[in-house]
Formats: sequence, structure tokens, C-alpha cells
Amino acid sequence: MKRTLYISIIALAAASLASCNKDGSFENKLFYDTTSFKNEIRVATDEGTETLTKSVSVAMARPEANDVVVKFERRDDLLETYRAAYYDSEAELLPSANCDIEGLQAIIRSGDVSSPAVNISFTGLDKLDYSKQYVVPVSISSENLPVLERSSIMYFVVKEASLVNYVADMKGNCAWPIWDDFAQVKNLQTFTMECLVNCHAFNNDSKILTIMGVEDHFLIRIGDVQIPTNQIQVACAVVDTEGGSTYRAHATDASLQLKKDRWYHIAVTFDKGLIKVYLDGKLRVETDVHQIANRPNAETGQLDPVYFESVNFGAPHSDEMDGKPRCFWIGYSYDSNRCLDGMIAEARVWNRVLSIEEINKPNHFYKVYASEIDESLLAYWKFDEGTGKTVRDYSLYGHDLTADHDFVWYPVELPVKD
Repeated sequence: MKRTLYISIIALAAASLASCNKDGSFENKLFYDTTSFKNEIRVATDEGTETLTKSVSVAMARPEANDVVVKFERRDDLLETYRAAYYDSEAELLPSANCDIEGLQAIIRSGDVSSPAVNISFTGLDKLDYSKQYVVPVSISSENLPVLERSSIMYFVVKEASLVNYVADMKGNCAWPIWDDFAQVKNLQTFTMECLVNCHAFNNDSKILTIMGVEDHFLIRIGDVQIPTNQIQVACAVVDTEGGSTYRAHATDASLQLKKDRWYHIAVTFDKGLIKVYLDGKLRVETDVHQIANRPNAETGQLDPVYFESVNFGAPHSDEMDGKPRCFWIGYSYDSNRCLDGMIAEARVWNRVLSIEEINKPNHFYKVYASEIDESLLAYWKFDEGTGKTVRDYSLYGHDLTADHDFVWYPVELPVKD
């Protein structure tokens, strides 16, 4: 299996990266174009990963009149420097056969200040001993320009991946799929929604934090005016267009109260109106809303039942203004005051009711393996990109999420290893 991983490239300020000559001018110098000089290669050993690629680029403070050729060199002599700098006395050098960079170079073209991305490949990863952690120090040099010493070495660290390695912070952000023509999410009579969340706080002005769903239809959220602000709630609603009324119900319980700065797995199943809410694999709430209300019948004088036996997640995406229908969001509902003040990962939507045994299957909280992905998995957003504002959909349908702006990404290790 081959995957391509990208590191976040952020240009460093030229003035802080150039050294001053006696005449007051700045000497142009090369440097790795990155904010971190420890670059992790996390290997998914449970998937038999064999090859991974890291992309790097180099830059300089100001353009040159001629092309600048930059060479990469493996520096095994810097192992002890790495061990001391990163307090990793057990790290070993990655065998040369697993990372061959001989002849690798980057070119900064005349008039530019950075090079295109250069790929460094790591191979034979399925044969390594992951009771160990490996490192490859790589320096840059050029015959054209000097190199900024403190930005001249990149340490590539090869280690076993956790089941979850990156997460996105949703605070002040939101994300959505384009499901306008996706028939599979319309009028669902059975489904499961699940994700991992970790909240920073529960005391925002609106008293509501949104996880995902459709406002005033079917929404997983935390808090409300009449329940504790740290308590999960599934809010349901049916709009009676004939009578001009909206009928609402919810599923919640004090056993769904969360603590801040702690990861939880949340799963909600829907079966023609029967809602079950699981927290960390334990069934906490079971509520039947299939007959959500009774509506007075002016002709008969009787009460007619109002049923809530299906959910439509397929309204066209919009800003929901000027009467547009509510649509599916992650981290947003009604207004921006209700964003999720916390981190999220492993968000999924299935078109069937997962059993408690499936929910508690080993590693299920943290991963759906490729062999388990079929047509019933309507969306699978890992939130594992580590950069940018697009979240890939790993389901068969490929409806990626787009965020309002770049996420703040955090490296994590979930579950925590002993």
C-alpha cells in the first residue's frame, strides 16, 4: 500500500532568516521551508503499509538571478544530536535500504524564493521492528548559496502509527458535504451516525455546541437552554407545512454528560423513529419518537398522529438564508455561536443500524478498515489530513467535506498506547 503524506509548508519571515553583513545588507541563505524540523512518518502496521512518501521544499530569503540547486544528504553522524535535542536516547538510524536519497535535489528557479515540493520515499516499512523508533537526519547544501545553520537539518522519524494520528479543531469553524444529488441520504428510515469528540469547554453564549446533522430536523448536539450545557442531545423535528407548525422531540439523559478535554465516542442509531444513543460503546438512551406528536383535526375534532419515521439529510447545501432549507453540517447549526468548541475525528454515517456488538468491535471507535467499507457506509470522514480545510470521504461515494477556513490540526495518538 502506498500513501502520500504532506507536511504543512509555511514560509518563514525573510528578515529573521538572513544574517546581516557589515554594510547592513542581508546575506541570502537557504533553509527548509517548514515550521518543524522533526518530520514524522507514521506507519499503519495494521494495514501492512509498505511505502510512504514525505514532501519537503526549501526556500531562501530573496530571489536570485540564477537557478539555485540544492542537494540533500543523509547525515547519520547526527544521530546523537537528534537524541539529545529530542530526548530520545533509544532512537536508531533507519537502515539505508529503507530511505535512499542519493542524488536527490531541489531547484529554486531564478526569480523564485522556494522550490517545488520534493518527495522523499520510505520503503520496506512492513519489514521494520516497531518496538523501535527510527530516524534519518537529512541536511541541505548548495554551491550557490550558504545555508542557514539552524534550519539546515530535517529529522525524519519513522514510527508505528496510532489508529488516529491527527484531529481537527472545530472551534470557530464548520464543514459540510455537497449532498444535493446524493439520493442515498434522502428519506433514510434507518441509519447510524458516529464520531469522536473532545470538547474544550461547554460555556458558550448559546448554551449549545453542534456536532453534526440538520437543524430543526435531526441534529446531534451538546447542551440546550433546559438541559446542562455538557449533555448530549439528539434534537428531532417535523415541519407540518399544512398546519404551519413544527413538532419537536429529543433524546437525552444525564448519563450523556461529558467532561472537557476528554475523548468520547458517540454513536446514534435511528430505526423508523427509535433512537438509541451510545457513549463509549454503552447504550445510554433509548427513545421512540416515531409518533412525534398529535395534530388536531379541524374536521373530525380528533387528534391525528404526526409520524417521524424517516430523515432527509439531502437538502441542497446553502447558507440557509432567505428561506432556504436547512442542510447537513458538521460543527454548525442555526448560527456560528453554536459551533463545536472542541476537536473531532472519525465521523461516519451509515444507512443501517449498527448493533452494539458492531459498535464495540475492537478498534471500531478509531477506524473503519478498507475491508469493512461497503455501500452501507454513506460517509467516512477521518479528519486525518493534518493540513488544509478539505476532509476526504473514505467511503465508496467520495463526498469530501469543505470547511469555512483551514482547520487547526493537532497530532494525537489514539488510543493511547501503554
